[in-house]
Amino acid sequence: MSTQHTDQRPGIELRMSPRDLINIGIFGALYIVTVFAINMLGFLNPAVMLIALAASIVAAGVPFMLFLTRVQHAGMVTVFAIVTAGLLTLTGHPAIGFVITVLCALVAEIVLWFGRYRSRRAGVVAYAVYSMWYVGPMLPIFYDREGYFSSESMQQMGADYLEQMDRLLSPAVLIGFTVSTVIFGLLGGLLGVRLLRKHFEKAGLA
Repeated sequence: MSTQHTDQRPGIELRMSPRDLINIGIFGALYIVTVFAINMLGFLNPAVMLIALAASIVAAGVPFMLFLTRVQHAGMVTVFAIVTAGLLTLTGHPAIGFVITVLCALVAEIVLWFGRYRSRRAGVVAYAVYSMWYVGPMLPIFYDREGYFSSESMQQMGADYLEQMDRLLSPAVLIGFTVSTVIFGLLGGLLGVRLLRKHFEKAGLA
């Protein structure tokens, strides 16, 4: 994806190929590993959890932006979202998170379409939009706080952890986190673009 010399890219494909599915699998795995590896720090305490979430949004921008260099038509980001969100749902994330992720992917697809799947600026914005899926797993706190903290996956965190988390995640903090996902998404997209230019393009990977 590039805002310059766009004629160097092949034309936009209309159908998903086996190669597209392979790219979705490879970069989806890299994305999930990045997110999980950093968010594991959140087990220390809820405050670290929020910091880890922000850090993972930024770091995951690298595999996502690299993935976008392989995206040439609509549908790939949505399938990417279905695969990654499906894995997160299987690990205990609320089902509403899956729905939010797919919706974010659809909006990201629109942004990429306006950039004709070649604009890196559009790619950065698309990643910021896609990163709003992070709000999905916490959304039940707004409408079913008691049910969220009493769920089986949350109970495994321990009583002390849940008590700290309940105190920390006030409505104001959750709203602030929602806004911050876009900001950190932009930072992650810009980081991905910078590394694409500095390393991956020289290595012939982007």
